[in-house]
Amino acid sequence: MLTAAATSLKRTDDAAGVVLVGGLVTLLAWILTPLWLGGVLFVSPAFVVAAPVALAPWLVARGYFVRVIRNAIQTGDAAGTPSLVAWGELVRDGLKSALLSVALLAPLAGGLAVGGGVVAALVAGPVDPASVAAAAESSLGPAGPAAVAAVAAGVVVALVVAYLLAFAYLRPAALAAFAASGRLRDGLNPRTVAGVAATGSYATGWTLAVGALAVGYAVAAPMTPLVVGVALAFAVRVVAHGLYGRGAADALRGDPAADADRRPEEDGTQYDATSDPETVRDADVIRDSGRSRDDAPVPAVSGDGGRPMRSEPPAAVQVGRGLPVGDRGDAVESDGIGGGDPAGGFEWGPALADAEDKS
Repeated sequence: MLTAAATSLKRTDDAAGVVLVGGLVTLLAWILTPLWLGGVLFVSPAFVVAAPVALAPWLVARGYFVRVIRNAIQTGDAAGTPSLVAWGELVRDGLKSALLSVALLAPLAGGLAVGGGVVAALVAGPVDPASVAAAAESSLGPAGPAAVAAVAAGVVVALVVAYLLAFAYLRPAALAAFAASGRLRDGLNPRTVAGVAATGSYATGWTLAVGALAVGYAVAAPMTPLVVGVALAFAVRVVAHGLYGRGAADALRGDPAADADRRPEEDGTQYDATSDPETVRDADVIRDSGRSRDDAPVPAVSGDGGRPMRSEPPAAVQVGRGLPVGDRGDAVESDGIGGGDPAGGFEWGPALADAEDKS
């Protein structure tokens, strides 16, 4: 698992482009997001209008990590990391990823807010703090008030640390559940997330990812001023998210719960697959392309509910790695281009040899 994740970037056809662009996006996120937050908090609330520009690199990076997890779940160790293309989809996935983290941290924030409100009410309310301190001193001695305050603070810190540790372990599982189906509610489903987190393969992948992040950040930190460290930090996070996806694959690949929304509703009606427009359209595509339904499914590009983005040109076209030459269907097969292959979701026009005879 570790070897496959560590070498996934090497097996990517446009690995250099992924690392360079990913490092640049990470650097912009590290610079623009803190500046924007500082402007909103300390300069003027009017800086809120700059959120789309300031947060775009951060969301693109988060969305790409979701794509890395999805690719690892779908392909396992068979392929490298996906290309860093279709940025609009990456921004949408990144926004959903951020909302997922906010939802998981909301109970902690709510608990701290309630605790702070209780303390403020005790201090400013009808209870006299001096009388409480005097009661503690009479019961525990002169150091009683300090001991009570230390114990209360220790309990709060222990609860916060325990919650954050649970968050660090469960968030990648929730992110994998969301990435597998493209639906945010799957990442917030306690049964689905617990089913992923309870597997031994996920625990192994998570442990390896933590170790990879610790070692990678330790190496990248001294080189951060040289910008090389930023690209290395991005690459390490790609490896870690690949480990998350590979660890969660056994629990999520082919999970019936992930496709629950696609089943007919339990309303007593009979579902006719031949009347479904999407089924008819997919059947036409399969018939025209000569593929059977037993072939491997087309992997989803991003968080689109698990459906492949057929209108998206293949990554090889977007990054300029390959273009079809010669007659129609003579494209480079390794890039999956040409011949109207539905796997790429992109059909070339007729070749020059098939052009209308104007003589």
